[in-house]
Amino acid sequence: MNRKRLQRKLPLMITCAAILGVVVVYVVGASLIQARLYRYYEAKDLFLPRLVDATIVIWLIYFGSAIGSFLNVVAWRMPRGQAIGGRSRCPRCNQTLSSRDNVPILGWISLRGRCRFCGLPISRRYPIIEACVGISLTLVGMAELYSLALPDQAVHWHGGPMWAPHVTPFVMAVLTYHALALSTLWALALIRVDGAAVPVRLRWFGFLAVVLPMLLYPTSMIVPWQADRPPGWTPDGLYYDAVMRVMTALVAAALFGRVLAKGLCPTADLKLDPLGGGTSRLVDLISMLAIPSVLIGWQSMPALVIAAAILSLVIRPLIDRIPINDTPRGQIRQRGAMEYFAFALPLALTTHLVLWRWLWSQSWWPSDQSGRWTQIVWALAVLAVPLVLRESTKEAEPRSAPESSIRSDEESGSDDQADPDVGANDFDDGVNGPTA
Repeated sequence: MNRKRLQRKLPLMITCAAILGVVVVYVVGASLIQARLYRYYEAKDLFLPRLVDATIVIWLIYFGSAIGSFLNVVAWRMPRGQAIGGRSRCPRCNQTLSSRDNVPILGWISLRGRCRFCGLPISRRYPIIEACVGISLTLVGMAELYSLALPDQAVHWHGGPMWAPHVTPFVMAVLTYHALALSTLWALALIRVDGAAVPVRLRWFGFLAVVLPMLLYPTSMIVPWQADRPPGWTPDGLYYDAVMRVMTALVAAALFGRVLAKGLCPTADLKLDPLGGGTSRLVDLISMLAIPSVLIGWQSMPALVIAAAILSLVIRPLIDRIPINDTPRGQIRQRGAMEYFAFALPLALTTHLVLWRWLWSQSWWPSDQSGRWTQIVWALAVLAVPLVLRESTKEAEPRSAPESSIRSDEESGSDDQADPDVGANDFDDGVNGPTA
């Protein structure tokens, strides 16, 4: 019995040992290297600052992956009209999961990818999404807590070994705002990556979560709405500028959405088919583009769109490893350009937020600091994106099952489908259900 219990706990023990090993290597290794570079410090003097770094990273990863775990629930329940509150359950046996099984990433590893009660597989989608969201929010958190990311911000980091997080009301307010907006974009992307339409209430939540904080706290604008930065411009108290910033950002999102629609939503027609599936995809695309447009400003949006398009081509193998959630009306046959681009958007926004200060200082990157021709060239380059990312109608076509079969499957928690080829997750990967 003890041997079997040890075998079950072995993956978790190895993972925890690996995390501890990485922390020790960073704390000791970084301290030794910095002590050699800075002769007036001894390695033992630097253990504590480096331990602070490691503690903050661990906390941010845990907090971020917990948000990713919650977003897994949102992506599963909201398209079905289910409430996102309440305890998580196994989708097979409907047993409520214990708190120890709900620990992000580690819970899945400790269970070895199988339900504790029925022993059936739990999809690998959960740890992958939890890790992606956790790393995304951690990178943004570290960059802003250590004053490395925001443009035109007084630099607290002096480059020496005693660097430390700079926690001020401004930093915490902006970081909370960016984390909320980025998490909302992840929620929209995770629903869209399954080929499901984004629920209207989630769109409204995203709109309010991104727009209201900027209108109420204009300092969160960071950059102005004008094409060229006015001399001596600071966002403090500029409520009119905040309104203009939001309006120009939404217009830019709609414009870029229409440009990308030629490739990602070729059947969209707001006039002749306003309720069609293609039009719904276009509205979702504009909703996702609006979040980064408000956060970083319309000036940098052409470059971010192109970066997301490139990322969507590069990370396809990773996205293909994420099983497709069964939607209430069936499931898409396979992911297409729209789904890949949706997943790449939060990754591109994360990269921009982390490198914002450096990008903002580069003349070749479109921003309120760059020249007019830089912005024009990048905007024209977006016109080529639909030529590269083109949606096939077959890729977006849902594979529907009879309503009676779907209803019986939902009630019983069975993985059987009316069509034997439908299983997006396959039996050996388990059904995607709320486990966070």
